[in-house]
Parts: sequence; C-alpha cells; structure tokens
Amino acid sequence: MKYIVKLILQTSVARPIISMVVIGLLAILAAVGVLRIQYEDGLKTLFSSESPAFQDYKTQAKSFTQNETNIAVLVETKNGFNSASLTELQDFILEVQFVDGITAIRSIFSLRRFDEANESFSPLLPSDLNDKKALGAALKSASGAGSTAPAMISNDLKQTVVILSISPKMSEIGGTAKILHNLRQLTDEFAQSARFDSGGLKFGITGLLSVRASIIKGLKTDQMRINLLGAVLGFIVSLIAFRSFWVAAVNTITPVAALLFSLGAFGWLGMPINVLTNALPVLILVLASSDSIHITYEIRRRLGLGEGELEAIKNTMREMASPSILTSLTTILAFSSLFYSQSPIIRDLALAGASGVFIALVVVLFLHPLVFVIAMRVPIIRRSLPKAPKPGKTVNIGGIFHAIIRHSRSISVIGALLSAGALWVLLPLQTSYRFLENIDTTTPAAVVLDKVEKVAGPISSINIPLRLNVGVNLSDPSVNQDLAAIHRALEQVQEVRSVLSVFNLLERATAGTSTTGARDLSRVLALFPDRVQSVLISKDQRELQVLLMVPDNGSRAVARLVKRADRALAGLDLKALKPARPTGFLVMSSTLSDSMIRQLTISFLIAALSCPILIGLWFRRVDFALAAVIPNILPIAFVGGLLTLTGQGIQLTSALALTIAFGIALDDSIHVFNRLDLIDRDKTKVTPDQDIWLGMVHISPVLVTTTAILSAGIMATQVSVMPMIRLFGLLCIATFALALLCDLVLLPAIISWLKRPFRRV
Repeated sequence: MKYIVKLILQTSVARPIISMVVIGLLAILAAVGVLRIQYEDGLKTLFSSESPAFQDYKTQAKSFTQNETNIAVLVETKNGFNSASLTELQDFILEVQFVDGITAIRSIFSLRRFDEANESFSPLLPSDLNDKKALGAALKSASGAGSTAPAMISNDLKQTVVILSISPKMSEIGGTAKILHNLRQLTDEFAQSARFDSGGLKFGITGLLSVRASIIKGLKTDQMRINLLGAVLGFIVSLIAFRSFWVAAVNTITPVAALLFSLGAFGWLGMPINVLTNALPVLILVLASSDSIHITYEIRRRLGLGEGELEAIKNTMREMASPSILTSLTTILAFSSLFYSQSPIIRDLALAGASGVFIALVVVLFLHPLVFVIAMRVPIIRRSLPKAPKPGKTVNIGGIFHAIIRHSRSISVIGALLSAGALWVLLPLQTSYRFLENIDTTTPAAVVLDKVEKVAGPISSINIPLRLNVGVNLSDPSVNQDLAAIHRALEQVQEVRSVLSVFNLLERATAGTSTTGARDLSRVLALFPDRVQSVLISKDQRELQVLLMVPDNGSRAVARLVKRADRALAGLDLKALKPARPTGFLVMSSTLSDSMIRQLTISFLIAALSCPILIGLWFRRVDFALAAVIPNILPIAFVGGLLTLTGQGIQLTSALALTIAFGIALDDSIHVFNRLDLIDRDKTKVTPDQDIWLGMVHISPVLVTTTAILSAGIMATQVSVMPMIRLFGLLCIATFALALLCDLVLLPAIISWLKRPFRRV
C-alpha cells in the first residue's frame, strides 16, 4: 500500500505537467476506443451452456428451421378486406419477394384447398376477387373457423398477417437490420400510396427478430442519454452537498474521465454493450464519483484545519487510498462471483464489470489528486476549497449516535431478526423470466406483436420433436393416426392456444373432402416452400415437429405447460412416432433462466461470505469481519423478499442487480471501518464507544453524500427505453438507501455490542 501511495505522490502530485500530458494522450486513445464499441442484444448467447436443455435446443435447431427467425407483417385496412385492398396486398407481397434475404412468404394467398372435381389443390381465395360470395367464404375459412391451425386473418376481416421467412445467413443482427430497413421503406411506399382512412393499407412489422433489432437501437440511445444524465445528476448532487460550483465541477472531472477510459477499454478489448452490460457504464461513473467525494471531503477538511495545499493532498491520499482500493476490491469480487454462471454473456459481464471497476480505481487514485493540484493553481477555485468542521452540527449528529450506542444490543438483535425474516421470505427463490421483458410494451414492435397475436395467436411455441420409429416412413398411415392422437391430446392442454403440425395443415387443406388421395401427406407438403416445410419436418425426413403455440407468460407458466404436455403424451399408445423432450427457444430460455437465477443467488452468497472475510483480513480485525455481514445482507434480502411478496419474483435482472448492488453497498461500510481504524491507531486514550462515536460523527455526512451521488447517478437509468434497465436502477437505489440506513444505525450498534473483544492480529 505504501508503494502505491508513493507512486501516486511521485507522479500526480510531484509531476503534474507530465501526468497531464500522459493522461491527455490516453484520453485520445480512449475516445477512439469508444467509437469502436459494438452493440448486441446478447440474447442469442445468454443461455449458451452444456446443460441438457440447451443441448436439446441445439439438436432441435439443427434438424428444424427455427420459427423464431420469422418476421411478421401486420396489414390493416379500416373497412375490412375486399377485392381492392386484397389486390393491393397482392402487389405488396409481389414486391416483398424481391427483398434480399426473404426466402418464403406465407399469407392468406398461400392457403390451399382440395378441389375434389379436379383432384388437385388450388388457392383458397378465388381467382376472381370480385366474386363477393366466394371471397367471403374463403376469408371466413382463412380466419381459422373450424380449424386448430393459426388464423391468417382476423374475424372482423380488418387485419391479416404475412409471415416472412428469413435465410439463415441473414437472421443475424446485421442482416436482419438490412431486411427490416428495406421492409420499412417498402411498407412506407405502399402506405403513402393510399391513405388508411380512405380504405388503404397500414403496415406494422414485428417478430422476435424485430424485437431484437429494437433492443439494439435502444442500447445505442441508452448509452448517450443515461451516461450524460448520470453525469449531470451527479454534478447537481455534488453542487448541493458542497454548496460550491467549483468544488462540484472539480469533483465531476474524475468520474467522467473514469467513464471515458472504461468505455475506451471496452472498445479496444472488443467487449460489446448488451442487455446486461447496458447499465455498467453508469455504475462505473457513480462508483468513481463515490470514491472522489470521499477524497474531496478529506482534502477540504484538512485545508480547513490549516494544512498546506500539497500537504493536505498527500495526507489525504495516504489515508484514503487504502479504503478506495478495498471498496473496489469488494465490488470486483461481487462481479467476479458471476463467473460461477454457466452463461457466456454473464461471464462477459463479470469480466467487463471487474475490468471497468479496476480502471475506475486507477483513474481515481491518479487523476483526482492531480485535478486538485491543477485546480489549486486557479485562485477562484483555491478560495472555494477549504472547509472547516462545524461543531454545532457535529453535536446534533453525535446525539443520534450516542442513542444508537446506548441501545446497541437491542438494535443488533432487531437487525439479525429482520435479516433472518427477509431471507426466509426470499428463500426458496421464486424465479421469473420472459423474453419480451427486455422491451417496452409501448415500442412499435411490441404493439404490433400484440395485434399479431390477437389475429394469428401466439408466436411463441413449445416444440415437441417426434422421431419416426425404425421401418416407418412419412407415407405410413400410422403416422397420420399417431399425429391425430397427439393433436387431440395436446389440444386439451390448458393454456395451449393452438397446435401446429403437418397434420392440421393437412386437415385444413382437405376440409370437407373424402377423397383418399387428398390425404397424401407428401402432396400437401408440396404446397409449401422448403423453408416452411423445414419448420415441421426435419431435413433428414425422419422427424416431425408439433408446435404448441402458447403465450409467453413467464418461465413458471411455461414450466407448468411443459409438464402438462408431457403428461398428455405419456398416456398415448403411439405406433409410429416417439416424442422427444419438449424444447424450442421458449422452453430452453424458461428452463435455463431458472437455473441461471439460482446460480446468481449462489454468486451473491459467495460475495456475501467472501467480502466480510476480505474486510477482516484487510484491517486485521475479526470484529470488522463479523460486523460487516448483517448490515450488508439485510438490504439485499429485504429488497429480494419484497419482490417475492409482491409476486414479481426474482428475474434475471433482479438477481444481477442485487449481486452487484451488494458489492457497491459495502463501500460505505468499508469507509466506516477505515475511519474507526484510523481513530483506533491514534495514541489518544478513548473508550471503544468513544471511538465509534467519533468515527460515525466524522464519516456520516460523507456517507449520506456518496449515497445521494450513487442514487442520483443510477436514477439516470429511468430514462432507458428498456424496462429491465429501469428495474435494475430502482433495485440498486433501494438497496443503496437501505444500506445507508444499516450503516448509520445497525453497523455502529453491532460494533459497539461486540465491545472489541477481538484485538488486532
């Protein structure tokens, strides 16, 4: 530690000009790195692991085309579809075929019916769209009347859905962005050609690919808005706390620089911004603000007591370097505990978080004293820096801490009971996850998706692969018999909106016919493009797939549906088909989100046990290690228990927020311990309770200010377009506020109760 402080003093303080030049060059390099930052939703790799659920999903994805890679276009007309609007829709579909990356199109024009007279399949819609009677009957059939297959048009005939299949190479974010851009241009052209109020068409684009594109767009806008607002709010709180524009300005320089250097490192190291790391930059900003405030307070106090300018800076760094390093280490430890997760993206968050906190620590230790050295050369700033203690206010605050120390035993017992109660509510965990929780319900993609699901049913599905038994092929009559039995069983499962397979495509196409030839599965499949067939039949023709179209009501609801589907299939006597375990993106994400959240809970427990041990070793005080446990576990357990009681459960974002917030909330406790340790090292003879009283009187104003800075900075997340980032911010703020209360009330009470039976090792 002495070496680090010596290095700081020999560079930032002793050679300010050289240090400024070096930092300026590094800042330019960091700015270039910021321009290199990549943005991705991260949802594709979020659940990647060696778990059985993910391996089942990978196997299924190799055999079948994923339904989630489709783009849905909702087409609306005010007066209901008629010959004129359908003709315009035909023109639109014709143009869509020329959009690069679209391999297949499904619409009401794709539907077929079996013509017994000609013994062939023909389009469901009549060739003459002016034939009102035939058109009306066809549109009614397309609305799904009498069929278990998803509808293609609404019952009021005012909305229809066009499904666009995307080539695999274009289903990545870059390719999807190009397709969506071209689609928007095309839909805008058609929408402008005829006004909606006059019977023209209105278009909306959605689907999981569209949702992912919306998330990417939100990430980019979030970074600019959140970080800028976080810096402004931090400055305002500093202005209020220090009551000096110049001091607040000086205190803002280092956090902004820490943010710049961290983001620059992300860019150069190839660490992307995604749904999990989106709030990381503003966290780094507020953490650097917190450490900077502690240093600023101490420098001003020493200047107010009459110390020389350089002497005050040097003495402050000798005292504050140690707790600043320890607070960063505990936060790094909290991030590092996330390495326990199986998810690559969470491990990436752990690496990015630990790296960012370390970079912020280095910037604070070397830049903040340099900022003061330079600032003191400006007369107007130098005059605003000294700040002498005010005894009158100190006495009032001290009275509160006298009362806390007198009732230390009772307060400690109450704190322990509250912690136990909160943990009892929190455990066992009630987990929750929805794919669409990452997007606001008011975004265009989400609004259109809701309309699409009202017309065609849910786009989410539970996929059940069906393996053909040895010696059985698709033309075997027993295949249709088994499919019929499977359909009847699954259609009875509660909450399943519709069941989709080659069976009900066959049933819809041959409805009302009795010709045996019409029920030839191969003839029906020939009606559909290969891209559509591959969703329901494997590439090797040895597997079929049944899709249970269900709403995404959260991981717990999906888990219940999977169990019901398993029970429904278990009682069937199948001859030709053997069902595999239900899978698909919805099942995989719901299953693994539960285990991931539980892994994050273990990460929190690792941090909760490791950080107090680190604190005890750092200060060589067993009593500090014991005292750090309850005041820092209680805020996390209380917030998590409240989420459980309100029925929200612990979401992925919640688990991450609570784990990270724990590491940050420890910062105030560490500064309390540091102040008590410094007082204890003083040769003046005082009792242990007087030590605690003096330490809390000295440090409490700083704790209130740093918590205000942390909360104000994190409050910037509330302008995010992503609901999970807003939730992350609220949970962090609640945790910080509770942690402050525990550090001001519970922590001194526990330390006093221990009465220092443990001596320095």
